Amino acid sequence: MLIGLVALLVLVVALAGATYGYVYTTLDGIHREPVSALTPVRSGQPVDILLVGSDSRQCESTAAQAAAFGSKTTQTGQRSDTLLVARFLPGGRVEMLSIPRDLYVPIAGTHGSAKVNSAFNNGPNPLVETIQRDFKIPVNHVMMVNFCGFPDVVNSLGGLYMDFPDPVYDRYTGLDVRHTGCQLVNGTEALQLVRSRHLYYYAGKQWHYDGMSDFSRIKRQQAFFHALLDRIHSVVPDVFRLSSFAGAVTKSIAVDSSFSSNSMIALGWDYHSVGLSDLFTSVLPTSEAVIAGSDVLLPVPADRSVVSAFLAGRTSSFVAALAPPPRTGAQLAAAIVNPNALKEPWNPYPCSP
Repeated sequence: MLIGLVALLVLVVALAGATYGYVYTTLDGIHREPVSALTPVRSGQPVDILLVGSDSRQCESTAAQAAAFGSKTTQTGQRSDTLLVARFLPGGRVEMLSIPRDLYVPIAGTHGSAKVNSAFNNGPNPLVETIQRDFKIPVNHVMMVNFCGFPDVVNSLGGLYMDFPDPVYDRYTGLDVRHTGCQLVNGTEALQLVRSRHLYYYAGKQWHYDGMSDFSRIKRQQAFFHALLDRIHSVVPDVFRLSSFAGAVTKSIAVDSSFSSNSMIALGWDYHSVGLSDLFTSVLPTSEAVIAGSDVLLPVPADRSVVSAFLAGRTSSFVAALAPPPRTGAQLAAAIVNPNALKEPWNPYPCSP
């Protein structure tokens, strides 16, 4: 959503100068929160934005949303259901590093360790402090996305096109795709896809359990980012649709108070031409463990090389293809330590109708 937002801002302005005032006013309507732990942006240096998908149900306003996401009366508090850092590099390239939510690390403001997503329970500041201290990744801005407006964001673009090599379903999120091939995915289906952690796929005349939980979900989320970016570029001539997308996005997000409307528009000017070949994604490697009866993920030595590559702008060397060949047993074992090696031919990927 962040990449899509900054890409469309300059497009809307360029296509119809009179809409500049509308875009600026729309951006000013975004909810902003003070985050004191942020690292100031430095001129000529990469801009690092922490993107947080909140699992808070406080945005619910209808019975349908409660049924889809879980009731806010029973699902209290908030955690970072999805967590990644987007690095905007000078020259127009963007890299994204996904951090598994179950990674067990020291939590800022506490005297112990826990899953990294718990740092968000007290707001974005402890989470920013935790990311900067534990991973040595600077965070210049933070953007928080909620469940409820997500479908509207996708639908404002007329949906996304994704290719499904195999039928897939997840009874927890309601995902149920029985037709293969390139097809239009609406907002509800897109949300089901990016939230799916218990995916089954149909191959060889039987259903198989994916079994890789958050690792596989991160791969699907990365494919979604590529499909979203591709769709935005495809609707560029339609100013009204782009304006609708801007309105839907701004209703679904919150940002830090230092991320001004002028800063967003400036970022849009610099990265308006970002395409699929300019976006690179990777995942922080981990190992599995059980602590106090809870399944967690632990940092591994390979983390340092992945973070170093991310900060140096070399993420492309860790990126797996969006449409990979069949996975072998050895690749599955390697993926437990290094999820960037994960090969899952049943996962969908962007396509053109």
